[in-house]
Amino acid sequence: MDRNGRIKALVDHRENPHYKGVLPDADVAVPGGSPECGGSVVIYLKGGGEGEIEALSFTGEGDTISMGATSMALDLVMRERLTMDQVLALDYDEFIDRVGRDVVGSRTRNATLGLSTLKAAIRKYREEEARRSSRVS
Repeated sequence: MDRNGRIKALVDHRENPHYKGVLPDADVAVPGGSPECGGSVVIYLKGGGEGEIEALSFTGEGDTISMGATSMALDLVMRERLTMDQVLALDYDEFIDRVGRDVVGSRTRNATLGLSTLKAAIRKYREEEARRSSRVS
C-alpha cells in the first residue's frame, strides 16, 4: 500500500472506528494516554478461556493518528484472533510500520496509544484472574 493508501486507511478508521463504544460486560476497563500527548482512550476487554480474547472495545478522544491507530490495533487483534500472549508480543515498531511510518512521522506515541493501553488491559486482566483463582483455591 502506498502512502496515500495508508493515509486513507488511517482516516477511514478515525471516521468509521471499529470496536468503538463501551463493552458493558468487560472484565477490565483500562485508561491510557492523556489529551496533552494526542489522545486518551479506555480499552474494554473481556477475556475468554485459555488466554483468548473474547471481546474488545474502546472509547476515547484524540487526533486522527491516535484514534485511527487504536481502531486499527483492535481490528488486527480481533480479525486475526490473536491471543493475549500474541498481543503482548506485538512489536511497537512493526505496528507503526503497519500503520505507516511515513504517515505517523514523529508522533509514534500517538500511534501506539491504543496498543500500549491494550497491553496494559491484558496485564490487568491477568492480575485480576490470578487474584480470583487464589481466592477460589
